[in-house]
Amino acid sequence: MIKTEKPLPIDLKDKKLNLFLEDLSWPKASSYQDRLIARAVVFDGYDLFFAHVHRDDIFGKMDFLETSGGGVKEGESLIQGLKRELREELGFEVEVVAELGQVTDFYNLIGRRNLNHYFLARKIKEVPPSLMEDEKNQFHLTLAKVSYEEALEVYKKNKDEKLGRLLYNREVPVIELAEAVIKSYGLM
Repeated sequence: MIKTEKPLPIDLKDKKLNLFLEDLSWPKASSYQDRLIARAVVFDGYDLFFAHVHRDDIFGKMDFLETSGGGVKEGESLIQGLKRELREELGFEVEVVAELGQVTDFYNLIGRRNLNHYFLARKIKEVPPSLMEDEKNQFHLTLAKVSYEEALEVYKKNKDEKLGRLLYNREVPVIELAEAVIKSYGLM
């Protein structure tokens, strides 16, 4: 048996998520519009960065974390869209470290199927964020810097809410994989 002071790196390069999640909180929609989305777990050392969202709308009143990212525009690659979204929402230039996988989920309430592509990204430098009006005024989007454990606690706290359950099921597996990749490659 090999003894080391820290765990040996585990090769996780080929371990990618491929989840398909149903929305069980609201009745199924009659039709769905697809939205291609690029999202990231962003880290810098031991810190993780998320979009902190406070909303009160048709989905309910909630205060939660969400991986940052958003819709990929026509003509953009997933990586180009991701980097644009992270500049806009978090105010970061990033280096994409790994692809974590895809999660397809549904928002029955608005008839949308999200094709979420997740990545692990390292913060390189800060730039001025440029939030859209709805991100500022409706979602009250701000930057949240938390530890892995703190992030999981926020997701667990909200998992009994309708939207919180959807976010928990979609994002916790991604965050867990991101943490495993960070540790296995000694990226901190």
